[in-house]
Amino acid sequence: MAKLVTRPQRFTPEEWKLASKVKHKNTERDRAATERLVLECDRLDGEGRGTVDRTLADVNKKLEQRLDHVKNWKGELEVKRTELAKEIDATETYLVRLEKSLQSLQDNLHIAQTTLANREKRYDIDLVHDDVQKDLIMEISAIQGAIALLTRTIEQTKEQLR
Repeated sequence: MAKLVTRPQRFTPEEWKLASKVKHKNTERDRAATERLVLECDRLDGEGRGTVDRTLADVNKKLEQRLDHVKNWKGELEVKRTELAKEIDATETYLVRLEKSLQSLQDNLHIAQTTLANREKRYDIDLVHDDVQKDLIMEISAIQGAIALLTRTIEQTKEQLR
């Protein structure tokens, strides 16, 4: 049934002193162990902090180097971009000149062909195949070759710009 609560046993003063000494020794032993543990923790904490500080310094150094590299690359890219923009502008100017030259050649071709056609309208004794006739035919042939070359160059330039 219900267990009765009994009064604690009474000790003699010698037993109390002995128990007190044992508790005191145990307490001193525990305190010394705790102090050793605290010292070990402080040592490990110092080592850990040292490792963290070295690692942090190394990472910061590497990060700074990487940032310098990125800044250098960015500068190089900006220079290349500027050069490329200048090259594109020069190529566009070149393309405009080519197109104007092509138009001029086409005008010259039209004039030469018109002149040749007008010479063909002559009749009777005036219908002569002379040096002027030969030069007009050679001029038309040369202009057509130049137009073909300019057309091909314009196509290549447009492809290069694209």
